[in-house]
Amino acid sequence: MAARTMLSTLTAALSLTGSLALTSTPYAYTDDKGIKFSQVTESGGLSFGMSLPQEGSDWIGRIEAPITEGWVGLSMGSSMTAYLLVVAWPNGDNVVSSLRKATDYATPGLYTGAASLKTISSSVNSTAFTYTFVCQNCTDIGAISFESTTETWPIGWAMSKTAVTTPGSPSSAVSSHVGTGQDIQVMKLSEARTDDFATYAAMASNSTTTPATGSGGSTNGTQPVYNGTVGTANATYDYIVVGGGGAGIIAAQRLVETGKTVLLVERGKASFYNSGGNLTVPWNNTVTIYDAPYMYNYLSSYPGNDALCSDTPAMAGCILGGGTAVNGLAFIKPPAHDFDDNWPTGWKWSDVKASAERFYKRNPGTTSPSADGKQYDFAVYDVLSKNLASAGWTKADTNAEPDSKEKIYSPPAINVLNGRRAGPVATYLPLMQGKSNFKLLLETMVLRAVRTNSTITGIETQSNSGVRTIYNVNPGGKVILAAGAMSSPRILFRSGIGPKKQIQTVKTGSVAVTLPEESSWIESPVGYVKDHTNIVVSFNVTNGMKVMGKDDYLTPSQANIDLFNKASGPLTESTIMRLNTFRTVTTSDNKKLIVQTHNYATKNDTIDVIFILTHGTTSSGTLGITAEGNTVWETSPYLQTDTDKEAMTMVIDEWLEMSRLANSTIKYNGAANITGAQIVATVATSAGTHMIGTTKMGIDKNSSVVDTDCKVYGTDNLFVVDAGMHADIPTGNTQAIVGVAAERAAERIIALSGGSIPGAAASANSSSSVVLSGTATPSVSSASKPVTPATSAPAVSASASASASASIPASQKPSASAPASSSVPTTLATATAPATQTSTGAGGVPVYWATPSSGAPYWATPSGGAWGSPAQSEVPEWQTKRW
Repeated sequence: MAARTMLSTLTAALSLTGSLALTSTPYAYTDDKGIKFSQVTESGGLSFGMSLPQEGSDWIGRIEAPITEGWVGLSMGSSMTAYLLVVAWPNGDNVVSSLRKATDYATPGLYTGAASLKTISSSVNSTAFTYTFVCQNCTDIGAISFESTTETWPIGWAMSKTAVTTPGSPSSAVSSHVGTGQDIQVMKLSEARTDDFATYAAMASNSTTTPATGSGGSTNGTQPVYNGTVGTANATYDYIVVGGGGAGIIAAQRLVETGKTVLLVERGKASFYNSGGNLTVPWNNTVTIYDAPYMYNYLSSYPGNDALCSDTPAMAGCILGGGTAVNGLAFIKPPAHDFDDNWPTGWKWSDVKASAERFYKRNPGTTSPSADGKQYDFAVYDVLSKNLASAGWTKADTNAEPDSKEKIYSPPAINVLNGRRAGPVATYLPLMQGKSNFKLLLETMVLRAVRTNSTITGIETQSNSGVRTIYNVNPGGKVILAAGAMSSPRILFRSGIGPKKQIQTVKTGSVAVTLPEESSWIESPVGYVKDHTNIVVSFNVTNGMKVMGKDDYLTPSQANIDLFNKASGPLTESTIMRLNTFRTVTTSDNKKLIVQTHNYATKNDTIDVIFILTHGTTSSGTLGITAEGNTVWETSPYLQTDTDKEAMTMVIDEWLEMSRLANSTIKYNGAANITGAQIVATVATSAGTHMIGTTKMGIDKNSSVVDTDCKVYGTDNLFVVDAGMHADIPTGNTQAIVGVAAERAAERIIALSGGSIPGAAASANSSSSVVLSGTATPSVSSASKPVTPATSAPAVSASASASASASIPASQKPSASAPASSSVPTTLATATAPATQTSTGAGGVPVYWATPSSGAPYWATPSGGAWGSPAQSEVPEWQTKRW
């Protein structure tokens, strides 16, 4: 589950029959043209007003925003995704505007219905812009707006200070407003009605806003200026991995282990502190907002957070770590059926089990994130577990029992390790940082794979400043796409691979891209997509429930900070994951589908339940590309079939029935006799943001994009390893299964060159073991800032591991200041780990020690992780850093 943007933290379970507080008090305002508004001014300085007729379907709006770069959005309701949106921004001396309709928490597409905007006036000065408009035919248009007779209505707003991609185009992609402002304001529409509305509306221009063709683009902010020159880097590589997310980092690290040269290119900036990230929490300058598990719910409003992509149809992380750096931390280990049902031969559970064990060994996930073994702020679990048990549900641990998915509830399984957010930035990246055969390139977008016929020779990139560069692979080298299920297809389209319609859009589009000759285009079914579907339902807790509030997390007590410094307490948990359930149902057409729930609370006495339709879903959609370079849903993948609607209805009905039991302590927050079918029919769905299949794996090139080695059909050396290549929709969130599949993909790609992953065979036969102790109490280091990826860290020997009797080179011995409880060894056989841990070395590289008997190394993570003992083959080099 990725972080929700624009109003998302506010929309869940809002009911117009409930009580919504006024965030600001409306006041009467008359502008310089004499138009009277009911207006509010929000805390960030944004003012907006409304003027309505006594009768009629139009209304007049006024926006005054204290920004000269960026944009403002108004929603005609409490949600970004459910309602019509007005979006406006300054462009020189003018204001550009458009009506939009979002299908997810990403750049909303242009609205194509009967409603339109007419400008009354606009102005831009050195500090702000103002836009006054008629929204014509904007009421009485169904569920996407309010009715003309409505007396009171919530209006959502959001403001971003980051420029849109193409300021001159009304259809431009807009940057994420994360970290700049959003809220919901209840407007008393009855006080905004006026008898003079017709006079005011007559001031508007007769021309309506229409889409314009702009220069296009696809970055996290304003499209950088491209000067038409493309340079070529001097260095070449054996492997180029595109995308430093949940799959890309894992694949790159395994490739680095082979000794081959690897370039990893990531569009975003550094995230975790150990990777060079610097957006830290106020109370500790060595913990970033991405390191801290509790921050998930508050990322969307945290100043300076610009980690989300602006050019995908749903949310995606454009930051080192991708979604694993910004998601809700759910870590659902895939059951065997996730692979056995629809993946091809070579990818059944018996084939990938060893890969899973390798992944879990480094990145195990947990249902007990606090090192002291306690659960904190767990009232939701306490309430729901009792109700579920009374209704016949069975308790299980989804990490320990991944195949148990019939009718179970579990403590939440989350991606936390030693009190910090885990994921490949924490568990794989440090193992290759500083190596001479590895280079990490940040804040650089890959536009296309450079190819001649079937051979890929390199990639073309564009930096945030607009500089374009080609990076080439060595003869026999490979390019591996891991940009994500919504972005790798864009790279393929721009490389002349995919449906002809999409490639043609690139050819005639507004982004300068060099395509192969049309005779060399490769027809491929890129863009088929499946995703989980979410529906949020709220329940009241009848006997009361207390939870920690926003202030308790954003300004934590010293007691909770002290616990966090020991890898314990509520700050080590996910604020949106308090209990998970899984329910397998059989529909009337004899289909088996699974519905998962995530359960959480953001206020006392109310539990929000996200019903998530997962494995077995029969709906699918299509992803395409626009002329501006944005990927979009051409066909929605959400709840399109009667089978899917029936499955979701069945599980929601079970929860409603549970809430109506005599001993139940929860009640539905709405009509007492509502049915699941009514909820499914009326409540807006949202994306699970667990997309798969856009570059689907299979054995038939006509229905699949990649083969079982992850190689793109029609090419010699282009591969895809992210969730797009997954052959089936998983039972749980994709974070865990992406890691498992990336391990397997790396193994198969390495095998094509006659290599193997060190220790792969041993791992396949070993029982699962965890590298890091779950009961560690690491200190939060205040040591020197780790070097950033752009700065070379001390070189690490790439030689094979030494024998236990080998001498340790002087440069790799522990310093004389090592803890007194440890010895300073002269050979691997006599090395011991310190009994107590202080800070690890600078440079973001783990510290390694060896045990006296086996020579197997001990290690600590750069962020202060616990001692553990992975197989020696996992860390063939022996390296220590200063203490």
